Amino acid sequence: MKKHRVLALIALLVVVTGALVHARTAADYLDNGFMSLYYHAVRLEETFPRVNPMALAITEFEKALFDDETAGEAALMIGLVYQYLDRPGTALGYFLDFAMRHPEEVWIHSLIGDLYAEMGRLEDAEQSYLLAAESAPEDDIFRQAYLGLGNTALEKGDFSQAKEAFEKALLEAGDYFDARLGLGKALYYLEDYEEAIATLEVAQLQAPRSIPMFYYLGLSYEAAGLQDQAQHAFARIEELQQKQ
Repeated sequence: MKKHRVLALIALLVVVTGALVHARTAADYLDNGFMSLYYHAVRLEETFPRVNPMALAITEFEKALFDDETAGEAALMIGLVYQYLDRPGTALGYFLDFAMRHPEEVWIHSLIGDLYAEMGRLEDAEQSYLLAAESAPEDDIFRQAYLGLGNTALEKGDFSQAKEAFEKALLEAGDYFDARLGLGKALYYLEDYEEAIATLEVAQLQAPRSIPMFYYLGLSYEAAGLQDQAQHAFARIEELQQKQ
């Protein structure tokens, strides 16, 4: 029997025995939920189609919601699962629950902002990102919050604000590709083409297969009058699209 099938059989036995015997306390429910996520990570459902590890995880975490000591962590985990399942509206409620139970964990507002942004609620997203950024511990920068602020500013057409936010995200995370790409976009829209090119050429070294990066790099080259470089960038996009 192949090793992965042996692992799957063991995993299934743990699911069944855990559900029937072990799950008796809130801590056990959390453990069972984490174990179910592990089963999904090893693709248990491919071997046993009737087993749904993600549904099992949600069920176990929901049981842990009824104990104050584990409710916060359970709410966070359920929110993450629903976010993974592309259900931002459902995930939002659990993240807000976690934020209410643990107001000291201000980083959660970056995740809340991401959900609002995904739902098109840009004003709410911006407020959540600002709350995370402004409440960050001294000498600490929540780069995800500033990335979110930059992206919402881009959506609103406030390119100067976007530039400032992306620069803050890069302040202590110089290898943050998403922030560098965002900064390149903002610089392009601000018609600072030389800086946009310099920024995006660095981004190219970080992610040489990024189509959005080549798109804005090509536009920046074109706007700067560098036609040969622009054609090369756009040709690279066609190559990457053909390989997808």
